Amino acid sequence: MPSSHKSAIRPHGKIRRQLRKVILSMGLVSLGLPAGDAWAESVPASKMFPDTTQALITLPDTPTFLELWNKTQLGKLAIDDKLVSFWETQRKELQSRFSDAGWQLSLQVDDLEHLSAGQTTLGWIARTGEKPYSIGLVIDIGDNTDEADKFLKRVEQQLKDRKAQVKTWEDKGVKITQYFVPSPSDENRILESNYAVHGGQLIATDDVATMTELLAAQSGNRTGALADSPLYQDALSKVKGDGPAEVEYFVRPIGIAKLLRSISGKPPKNQQDLIKLLEEQGFDAIRCAIGHVHFNESDFDVFHHGFVKLEKPVKPSVEILDFPNVEKLEPPVWLNKESALVLGFSWNLKEAFPKFQYIVDAYIGDKTFEAMMEGIRDDSQGPQIDITKEVLPYLSTELFLSTEIVKPVTPESKRSLVLLRLNDPDKKLNRVVDRYGSNETISTPEDYEGYRIWSFKNEEEVEVELDFGSPKTAGNAEEEEESDEPLLEQYAISIVEGYFVFGSDTELIKELIDRVKSAPSESEFNKQPDVQRARSTMDAISGGSPVSALQIDRTDRSFEMQYELFREGKLNASRSILATVLDRLLDPKHKNREQEQKLKGDTLPPFDEIRGYFMPAGSVIRTEEDGWSIQSYVLRKEEK
Repeated sequence: MPSSHKSAIRPHGKIRRQLRKVILSMGLVSLGLPAGDAWAESVPASKMFPDTTQALITLPDTPTFLELWNKTQLGKLAIDDKLVSFWETQRKELQSRFSDAGWQLSLQVDDLEHLSAGQTTLGWIARTGEKPYSIGLVIDIGDNTDEADKFLKRVEQQLKDRKAQVKTWEDKGVKITQYFVPSPSDENRILESNYAVHGGQLIATDDVATMTELLAAQSGNRTGALADSPLYQDALSKVKGDGPAEVEYFVRPIGIAKLLRSISGKPPKNQQDLIKLLEEQGFDAIRCAIGHVHFNESDFDVFHHGFVKLEKPVKPSVEILDFPNVEKLEPPVWLNKESALVLGFSWNLKEAFPKFQYIVDAYIGDKTFEAMMEGIRDDSQGPQIDITKEVLPYLSTELFLSTEIVKPVTPESKRSLVLLRLNDPDKKLNRVVDRYGSNETISTPEDYEGYRIWSFKNEEEVEVELDFGSPKTAGNAEEEEESDEPLLEQYAISIVEGYFVFGSDTELIKELIDRVKSAPSESEFNKQPDVQRARSTMDAISGGSPVSALQIDRTDRSFEMQYELFREGKLNASRSILATVLDRLLDPKHKNREQEQKLKGDTLPPFDEIRGYFMPAGSVIRTEEDGWSIQSYVLRKEEK
């Protein structure tokens, strides 16, 4: 956390915890009870879970977490009367979604208030054997044994209603109840869960081995614990200076992706296994992400300090992640004041671009990247652009992404701009862009206010073909359809005021040019009150030090489109530049887009009725020698 905020933020949490202990100790002493034994510190979660843990989420002090969460705007939104109907009507579907992610332990958020007297931890563990994963939940219940009994009775009744088979077994005198129940989303899939209460803790797992191990780990002497891992210790050192947190997490990105796939029981959607590809290309060098989250302190509703650990040396593919720190990342002054989200980052694209060949070749085929570059350069029917000599030398490291939401909200409401600053005083790239545009059959040039805009639109062509020969097989037809479909249906490009501009449509670039022609001396975007709040906080966090990325998120704008589309049942049809490209690559047959939205939002209120809960947010990222430091926040609501 930034030094300018640390002293103001952290002492409150420490005082609150100390005061609670003092008051409890005084009460116990007055009753003639040994305070020290009753308030024994629980074993830290990282000492109970093994080094094979792929993800670990911990609430170190659950009562404090609940108290502070309920004071945040998102916490207040979650219990707003306007959302009650949604939670009640969609509870079953939510349960099914969580079950697909491996959550079959029957705990509801409301249970924590009654059960937990201290630490609560959920961990996903990688295992060998037929079932390559397990899940464990540990809750410090303290003296809440009556509440634990009520919880276990409710679980038993709920699972019996779902036709569960019930067994009991023991481990060193500890009674464990075991259930086998059909999955809510697939009755042919049987889910296991085990429950035990011992040593002031409620433990729930989805297999026997994990239950046995967690019971033994209550001693704090587990061999091979996550806490003893050099990786965990090193990553933790990057964030532990923040003091007690309301939420702590640890994630191994590739590991949890593989584990969640195993939990779902679903094979890769595409022929190419992207997780395997990334691992083979060396992206498992991103060893882990770790972080602490604080609630409702100082100027923040939420403050997050995280670190992403990168192990060096890395394979060439991973060298595309070259984000050098720069002294200043300032978007151009002609940015639209209505922008909902603005991201600026420093990327050494000049050096990173050639490294994409390893990923492209692995994904499509050997030598594909080289053949593509040669074709663009040498094909007499192509643009004949030598990207290495005619494009890369003129790129800077600064990129900006801006998103706007156009009303009324539709699946096409999100408009996006990508701005890449150029080092091209002689405007050589203008001629290169013209060569590219004039070579494309789907492009149209338009000169507007002294700037040339190239728009690209893939019109759907309908052909009537009378073929009395042998018909194509369905499989070949699908393959042809996949290979012929473009990544984007429409987009536009231009070079404006020293920036290469990529937009979701021509009108967006025209509006940008209009703002340029008005010759603003300062940014209208930066003048907006919510942006000013986010910027001043960002400046305090960065302290003037070089950074590699900054983000300003006006959440009362950026969340509106997804929320309204979800409410109308149209979320699967939402389109943006990034979503469209990913959809083409990962779901070429559009199966996801055609699926009906399973979670229904029709009982939710219009966004305007809850807009006031969404506060300005921001992020600051620095590149370190061994990874990236991330500080992000949501601001507290201003008092009126």
